[in-house]
Amino acid sequence: MVSAPSVAIIGAGLAGLTCGAALKGLGPHVKVFEKSIFPGGRLNHFRAGDYEFNHGAQYFTVSNPLFQNIVSAWQSDNIVRLWDGWIVELQKGQISNSDMTTQRFVGHPHMQIITEKLAENCDVQYSSNICEMEKQSDGGWRLFNERGDYLGAYDVVILATAAHETAILCNQSPKIKQLAEAVEMTVCWSGMFAFENKLDIPYDAAYVLDSPLSWISRYQMFEPKTEADCWVLHASPEWSQQYVASFRGRVMHALLDAFWEAADIEAQKPMSTSVHCWKHAAPINPIDEDSLFVTEDSIGACGDWCTSPRVEGAVLSGFSMADRVMKHLRQCG
Repeated sequence: MVSAPSVAIIGAGLAGLTCGAALKGLGPHVKVFEKSIFPGGRLNHFRAGDYEFNHGAQYFTVSNPLFQNIVSAWQSDNIVRLWDGWIVELQKGQISNSDMTTQRFVGHPHMQIITEKLAENCDVQYSSNICEMEKQSDGGWRLFNERGDYLGAYDVVILATAAHETAILCNQSPKIKQLAEAVEMTVCWSGMFAFENKLDIPYDAAYVLDSPLSWISRYQMFEPKTEADCWVLHASPEWSQQYVASFRGRVMHALLDAFWEAADIEAQKPMSTSVHCWKHAAPINPIDEDSLFVTEDSIGACGDWCTSPRVEGAVLSGFSMADRVMKHLRQCG
């Protein structure tokens, strides 16, 4: 009896899990390796006691018909809802260009639920940091973690990681390595602050101009466990790059000071403070390909750095990758 072909997907972010879920039931045995203890990537959800924050992607929009069908299914499963927050442009307290027309969506009860549900349809091995791949004479790949532990051999490997991680792992596939190395990624400091009383801010989110901040957003809990007013602050790429190596306490105070100045309101002491540095937040120059696959090496790559730095881009890249894998396996079979 001929065994089913095996596929390893490295990375349990949105693109990798979309690819894995799409391949389920189509023939190959698929294993997803994730270095973290949970799925999500930049759809991460942060909890500090009773306070919750979507501190990566805040919402997503839809433009592609295929993605629209996927989002409709997510809505039917009650893991996605429309987000009707009032978004403005903000410049030192002055509000302009209110955007109430674009349709936005958010995960319910939080953004990470999308990848959590996708992961239920995949065989995911967490806390598995793939650091080395060894090409075999039969065309397959052997995988090893950071301790040198052998994690198995696979007919096909899909890299669903950030561009820089893909480039590091692709030493034996120069075609993908060269493209991934050319992609530049922004840095983003994210601050998460909870206040006892609702701040005197009428809008729900804002693109911030002339400030260390680029974005501020009130976290809207669907089933609130507290009366606290929770805010996520994203620093601009330029400011984040400048302070990428700074102490977390210094960053926290700088983000808060910038918040009060941008909103033009009196400072208040937060009940909870946290900061996180997204060192590979978004691609500056995506390669404008749905996904990459090198047939002779049986290796591919997908992610928003291939298409566009959006939730939609990651999902469509994952589907494209699944399609390429199945075409490759049919040709090999």
